[in-house]
Amino acid sequence: MSESQAIPWKRLSAEGVAIVVSILLAFWIDAWWGTQKDIAEEREILVGLEAEFVDLSARLDGLSKMNREGTVLIDNYLSDSVVEMSPISVEQLFVFAYYVNVLDQGGALDALLASGRLEKVAARDIRARLAKWPDWLEDMHTNDLSFRDYAFREILPFLTGHGIPKAVCADGEIWCSQSGSISPIYLELANDPEWRAMLIIRRGTMLISAVDQESAISESDQLLAMIRIRLDEIGR
Repeated sequence: MSESQAIPWKRLSAEGVAIVVSILLAFWIDAWWGTQKDIAEEREILVGLEAEFVDLSARLDGLSKMNREGTVLIDNYLSDSVVEMSPISVEQLFVFAYYVNVLDQGGALDALLASGRLEKVAARDIRARLAKWPDWLEDMHTNDLSFRDYAFREILPFLTGHGIPKAVCADGEIWCSQSGSISPIYLELANDPEWRAMLIIRRGTMLISAVDQESAISESDQLLAMIRIRLDEIGR
């Protein structure tokens, strides 16, 4: 019988350790790569949302200022100050009376929610507020449609029945300068009870819209700040 050879335990142990380390390293690299892909996808989502909320805040600001300006014009028109108003401001008032801007819906957030990729945003507080954001837009959208319906159903027929608007503007303009003094029909209507009642209602709808838009701006700006903080954390 041949003599048994000694088992090289040290070499086998070293090889075993090397194999285990290689497996663990492969798992770590795979996990790291998966994390990097998740971060890259989250970054892409957040960059799109950042651009959307910057644009949305600007549009909401423009709409709220328009509604606030409209309430001031109506106040002046319904007061003794009507005789001091300029022709262009009176024309603006009559345009604001029937022109209701409905906020557009849709965008990166809607696409994100529809795709089910909201969970790709790791920050739970951001996800929670993003999930509620469509409710803000839906409430404003519903109100705007209701206000526009009233304007088209009541105000616009009343004005067209009196031959208003009097000024014909160039393409793309909704009001333009009038020469001379205020058209007499505008001043006559300032004392018309039916028209005054319509303007009081329209003023109320403008105020509601302005408050809604300003609240949405505050929420949008907070969300935007949170998105930017998260982008700084993961690297732009």
